[in-house]
Amino acid sequence: MEITREKFGESLIIHLAGRLDTSWCDSVEQALTQAVREGEHHIQLNMEQVPYVSSAGLRVILTVYKQLIAIKGSFCIVNPSPMVLSVLSMVNMESLVKSLVEPAHASKQLTEVRTLLSPRASYELFPLPGKGIRVEALGSDSFLHGGVNETTFRDAVRFDDETVAVGIGALGANPADCIPRFGEFLAAGGASVFQPADGSARPDFMISEGTLVPEGHLLLGLLGRGDFSVLARFQTGNDARMVGLGEIAATALEIAGTTAAVIVAITETAGLVGATLRQSPASASTDNFNFPQIRDWLSFTSERAFRDSTSLLVGLVARDGSPPAASSATTCSRSSGPFSRSLFFLSTAPEGPH
Repeated sequence: MEITREKFGESLIIHLAGRLDTSWCDSVEQALTQAVREGEHHIQLNMEQVPYVSSAGLRVILTVYKQLIAIKGSFCIVNPSPMVLSVLSMVNMESLVKSLVEPAHASKQLTEVRTLLSPRASYELFPLPGKGIRVEALGSDSFLHGGVNETTFRDAVRFDDETVAVGIGALGANPADCIPRFGEFLAAGGASVFQPADGSARPDFMISEGTLVPEGHLLLGLLGRGDFSVLARFQTGNDARMVGLGEIAATALEIAGTTAAVIVAITETAGLVGATLRQSPASASTDNFNFPQIRDWLSFTSERAFRDSTSLLVGLVARDGSPPAASSATTCSRSSGPFSRSLFFLSTAPEGPH
């Protein structure tokens, strides 16, 4: 199998030559996924020189198609060989076959999308049907000055598809089981992940599927429920290699036109700096901010980490002096860094505590 790339207007054409079978489907999937990570959201797959495609190859095509459609991108197959066209027709995938998209047509499609330019990046904005996300603060920072017990918690929180959360938390319905494991916690789109602060080297996660919905507790954090109102994509400008978190936050507020907004972003990071918990703050019996005890439960990056990694970012950004900024406590170890490209969902947040 030979895989080559060609830029055509706003689209990227990936040419395949050879059998798209089990032996090569991983390589093709990697090429397509890498293109998406590089910010190519309009992809055409030229299969003129593909004499055979197996079920494994069809799975790759369908997976990438669904990913791009979900982020308002486009994916199509151009010039399929007779065998490929026959197989696509038999599995009802012939709708993916398109004529080669002319650059002028591609540009016309993009002009229908709202755009926003900043000194370092260009943004494409797509309206979503969501009406906003209502946010509430959970927990208290009193645990930082002593231990907690099961009576501190309310009922377990269900992190379904319409829930976003960020803070210090753990997955599990039993509060006693969560206390020694509380660590950095994120939830969005039915997926929940946290870093157990019990010495575990790996984060734990759970994804909604069928009637299975992740449950857990937030020791301190922000919990939002609702639908997003904007999908945004950005690409760095010609003279910029990366965009800082501060600009993304400021741009999100500008897009939302409000004093506060909820952000969920999938970003390609150029490096992160920040802090992480080494042990659960809920199990401490003394003031964790005293020195030198702070070194026992909090560690800091000495230089940028996770370069060229795909990261999930969940948070609430608010203008200085707005009710969310004035009433919300810091909910987790802070991490920031520049990003080379990003896709993020945006929703307005309430302008007062609820």
